[in-house]
Amino acid sequence: MPVLSTRGGASTRGFGMFGGGKVTGATGGNEVKTVGAYKYHIFTASGTFAVTAGSGNIEVMSCGGGAGGGNQVAGGGGGGEIDLFTSIFVSANNYTVTVGGKGAGATSSVKGGSGGTSSFALGGTTYVSSLGGGGGGSSSPNGTGANGGSGGGGQCDPGSNGGTASGSNTNAGGAGSNNGSIYVSGGGGGATAAGVAGSTSGSGAAGNGGAGYTLTDIDSNFTAANFTSFTGMTVICSGGGGGALKTPSGTAPARGVGGTGAGSGGVNNGTTNTNTASAATSFGSGGGGGGWSGGSPDNANGANGYDGVVIVRYLA
Repeated sequence: MPVLSTRGGASTRGFGMFGGGKVTGATGGNEVKTVGAYKYHIFTASGTFAVTAGSGNIEVMSCGGGAGGGNQVAGGGGGGEIDLFTSIFVSANNYTVTVGGKGAGATSSVKGGSGGTSSFALGGTTYVSSLGGGGGGSSSPNGTGANGGSGGGGQCDPGSNGGTASGSNTNAGGAGSNNGSIYVSGGGGGATAAGVAGSTSGSGAAGNGGAGYTLTDIDSNFTAANFTSFTGMTVICSGGGGGALKTPSGTAPARGVGGTGAGSGGVNNGTTNTNTASAATSFGSGGGGGGWSGGSPDNANGANGYDGVVIVRYLA
């Protein structure tokens, strides 16, 4: 949630309105590289952005940590809030960069862990703050998905709604459902779409996670070819898929599939667990919701989300 206005894309035109001055020296970040017109500092862990020479406008993009999936036929974790590039005037100083950590998948009836908040600040002034995703709902009484950036999916018990969303580029989680034979949980919300509710229609299907934000839609330079930080990623802040169960034994419902870069849910056919929940693999994305503890092997546990990221860019 930026204090100043946000702008996406890789255009340099906006810098013209900021007047004179330019950052000519700065340190910090896990990957620092000039690509095209910009110098980038990518923070995949918390640290300090230190302006050592010059003063002028930078732009900061931030996303919160992705949430963990819930336990026991459970909801998927929500994606973190994503704030597109925010213009900030900086001068020689040390700016605090906080990268929100991933939420852990639940291993008991508590909700999946919510993701941490990412931020860019100086002293008491926070310029950008991006909420982590809400954890997936678990077994009663924690069936409702947690609120967050994007909300976590609801567990399969009746009335287990998805968590609500808050902030920029966020969506709610999907609700869970059951008809006494088919048990399906909701997917976590993603940056560009809500999590899907579980459905007991036909053979049933747990809810898919909401779609995230495509990296090259944020900045055309954001590719793995340019930055090793993006290896294996094309989309960030997606929602995790929900878990599913069919009892008594029979054809299992479809498990919820995570949005690109998020984890998918576990599934059980009443006797055998056919899939376990999978963890997220891209920044700010949620983990899948767990399956069921009554099958072999036990796959009730939710899966982990993925850490957030903060990116600073300025004219090279």
